[in-house]
Amino acid sequence: MRGLFTNRAITLQPGQTVSGMPESAQTLHIARGRVWITVEGIRHDYFLSAGDSFTAIPGRLTVIEADREAKIEQRRPSPLHALHGIRSLIAQLTQSMSSRATVQASMHHRTCCDARC
Repeated sequence: MRGLFTNRAITLQPGQTVSGMPESAQTLHIARGRVWITVEGIRHDYFLSAGDSFTAIPGRLTVIEADREAKIEQRRPSPLHALHGIRSLIAQLTQSMSSRATVQASMHHRTCCDARC
C-alpha cells in the first residue's frame, strides 16, 4: 500500500488500495473514476465518483480502494469545509456515546433489579 498523504496525486487501478493518517485536515478530490473510502471510527463508508471531494480527518486512518481506475488529487481544504467535516465527526461521536450510555443504563438497571430478587 502506498502512503495516501505523501503524494499530491495518486492513480489507483481497480482493487488497489492506499491508506494514510493525515496530520491536518486534507481534501481529497476524485479527479477520475470511483473510490470507496473507509475512515477509522466512522461506522459507514463513503463511495465517491469523479468530481466529488472528501475532507480527511486529522489523526484518523483513512483507507481508499478504487472500484475502477481512479485519480485522487490532494487539495488544501477551505477553513469552512474543514469545519463542516469536524462538526460531522463530533455529531457522529455524540450519537455513538449517547447510544452506549442508553445501553449501559439499561444493563445497570437490569442488574439492580436482579440484585433485589
